[in-house]
Formats: sequence, structure tokens, C-alpha cells
Amino acid sequence: MDIRGYDDDRKTKYIVLIVLVGGIIAGFGLDRFVNGWTDTSRMYIIGIPGNVAVGKISNVTFITFNNGEAIGNANITLDGAGSGRGTTDTNGRLELSINATTNGTINVTAEKTGYKNATLTLMATPGLIISATSGSITSGTASFVTFSVTSVGKPVEGAALGISGAGIAMDGVTNSNGQIILQLNPPNTGAINAIAKKTGYADGSTTITSASQQTLGVSSSHSSVTVNVPVFVTLTVTAGGSAVNDAVVTLSGAASGGAITNQDGKAIISFTPGSTGTITASASKAGYAGGSVAITSTGTQSLSLAASPASVTAGIPTYVMFTVTSGSNVVSESTVTLTGAASGSGITNQNGQVILQVNSTGSGTITASATKNGFSGTSTTLTATGQPTLGVSASPSNITNGIAAYVTFTVTSGGSAVSGATVSVSGGGITADGITNSNGQATLQLNAAAAGTISVTARKTGYVDGITTLAH
Repeated sequence: MDIRGYDDDRKTKYIVLIVLVGGIIAGFGLDRFVNGWTDTSRMYIIGIPGNVAVGKISNVTFITFNNGEAIGNANITLDGAGSGRGTTDTNGRLELSINATTNGTINVTAEKTGYKNATLTLMATPGLIISATSGSITSGTASFVTFSVTSVGKPVEGAALGISGAGIAMDGVTNSNGQIILQLNPPNTGAINAIAKKTGYADGSTTITSASQQTLGVSSSHSSVTVNVPVFVTLTVTAGGSAVNDAVVTLSGAASGGAITNQDGKAIISFTPGSTGTITASASKAGYAGGSVAITSTGTQSLSLAASPASVTAGIPTYVMFTVTSGSNVVSESTVTLTGAASGSGITNQNGQVILQVNSTGSGTITASATKNGFSGTSTTLTATGQPTLGVSASPSNITNGIAAYVTFTVTSGGSAVSGATVSVSGGGITADGITNSNGQATLQLNAAAAGTISVTARKTGYVDGITTLAH
């Protein structure tokens, strides 16, 4: 008789059943031969296992047969300490999940037309249920685990507990609360089996896992630092994507130092690299595999300096923005100093920039220098140009005393009209002022009343005054 079924996951179980059932049926056949039984209408039933635990579900396989052959389509009914019903398949097999709620016997009856009923008694005994406070611990790390043993919802005192697997083997006995606390330190990974036993109870078991140690990950706020330049570096330690607190972080190589991570997994270390090379930041904590990150300690870096605008006019205060960089990075806290045709200084902000008001006292070259500890300095030059000169002309250039006349004054510089220039006329009894328009012209009504020179002066900030005279 083939009772193996179709579920590959249960293949081993079914093979065991084949052996057991085969032996039992053979025994029945021998007994029948010895005793000369001739009742071919009698049906037999067996149950595997022969007892179940109270308070937890147990799977029992029933087999119905006669004269060494399976009897299929037999109705099976359970009553007593547990209940259930079902019909055997063509192989005479039926598996029922039995949930016995009390101690005692479970009566099993198999019925099929044409056969005498078969009966069987199963014993329902209290079953031990075991639980652990943690389903997983870390190999190589001592961990306290509380095992609790209960039966039918109540703690079981005096249950013998056996622990084995992942390289450990130990035992103990539960206290009045049905508990025992064991310190487990498995050297290997894998399953750890816990089995509870006590007379009068069905055994209970559970499994916890011994997992491999998580590896610490370390990241740094700086990938490189500069020799002889003090720096604060933030190291972040994680494991499995989560921050790890109380990890010890230690520097070695071109710098030394150490710190312990906070609840965010961060440690801030202040150090000054003493040489070029590699600085290794290593993190360690009990129960974890160590991790590290490398930081490069480089030699002195060069500064670059740019000015905008690159030229100013002598005598005219001008705001100039200076930007300090090193490679592709801006450099903050760099000092920019002016010498030559102008003076002044300032410190770059976090964007590597500083704005200075440049007021050259004369034409010439202004040198801007950038310096910072740990960097080689640099400089750039600005040109301070002299002020252009205004030219002024009058039309007409000659007026008659006592006769009012309109005179147009034209102001230029380098051949171009200058707007916004002030034209002042004085002398010969005249005092008048005007402002040139976009064509560089200003028209004034003048009436000379006395002898003397009539002076005309054109003025504008950033220019040398232009002077002429008006005849009369």
C-alpha cells in the first residue's frame, strides 16, 4: 500500500509512515493467520501518533485497512477529549488536526458499509509549550534568554529544559513561574533547539536562531584633511542601516584620537594631521564585527584668488568681491589683504567670498593677497586708473553786457558726451549753474552786468574738472 501522498515536504514523514504501517499491517496479518481468522468484513484502524497534547493542535494520521489492503472512503469520527471527523482517501489515509481541550481519552470510530466498525482510543495528555524572550541572538556574543514553559495556559514548574545547537549544549529546570534564564553564547550560527520535558506531559519545543554578527559601517564628514591644519571630523557608525551608539571610534595612521558615538551614531573628533598619508578611523562594539573608513592626509594645498571687478578708478570708492578657492572647493576663513595703491583686509565667508571697499588714492596697481593656515598663499592684481578730464565749450562764446543771451555749454571726456555734469558760471556779475543732459549739454540764460572774467567750470565725480572762460 502506498501512503506517501503528493506533498514533497512531507515525503520523509510519509516514508516513515509506510514503514510503521507496513509493520503494523503485517503484524495484524500474522496474528490473523495464527488465529485462523476468516472474518473478511472486519475493518482495522490505527493512529499515528497514539497520543496528543492538551492545549495545542496535534496532527494525527489514521489508516483503515483489512487483510493487508487499504480501505478507502471510510468515515472516521472522534469524540471525548477531542473531536473531529473525516473520510479516508483511496489509500485508506486521513490526517486530522486535533485540539484536545482536556485530559483523557479520545474515542475514534471508523465506519464503512460492508465492514464492521473499527475503534481506537487516543490518549490526550497535557502538552508543554515553550517560548523564548528573543527569537534570535548573535553568535559570539553572550546573551541572557528567558525560557517560559506553560501547559493549558499555566506555568509549569520543574520542567527539564535542554538546549542544543550552534555549538552549545546546556540544560536547566524551570522555577515556580515556569521560567529559567540562561546565558547563551553560541560560537556558531544556525538553529538552537530548546526541548522541555516533564513526566505526565507531552514534550514541548521551540527554536531560536544564532545569527552572524552585524558589521559596523563607518562614514566620515571629510574624505581628506591637510597636514598641520586642525580639523573637526564627524564619524558616523551604523549597522544594517541603523545608528549604533556607544561604539568606540579610534584614529590611527597619520593622526590619532578617539571618541564614543552618541545615540545618533555620531562621534566628533578634533585632530591635527602630523604627516601625509592615510588616517584610518576604526569602529568597534561588542557583538558587532568592526568597521573602518580611510581619510587622506594631504600636503599643503594652493589657494586661488579672483576679483570682480578687476579695475577701479582712483579716488572713487568701489566695492570689489574677492573669491578664494582651492581646486574646485571654496575656502572659508581665508584672509584677503590689499596693498599698493589701496589698503584694506577681510575674511572670506562660507562661500569663500569677501567684499571690500577699494578706494585708491591714485592710479597704479593694487595687490590682493589670500592666506590661510595649511594652504600656500596666492595673490592677484587690480588696476587703479587715473580720473579722466572733462572738457567744456560754450556756444556762443562771447556775450554783450546788459543783453540777456542763451548760452549752451557742452561737456565731454575723451570725445564722448558726459551727462550729469555740473556747469557753474561765475564772474562779470553772473552766478549760474546747470546740469548736462544725455547729450552732455546744459543751456543757461546769462546777462553780464560788469567787467571782469567770466569763468566756466564743469564738474563730475570721477573726473578732473573742465575749465573755460566766456568773453564779453
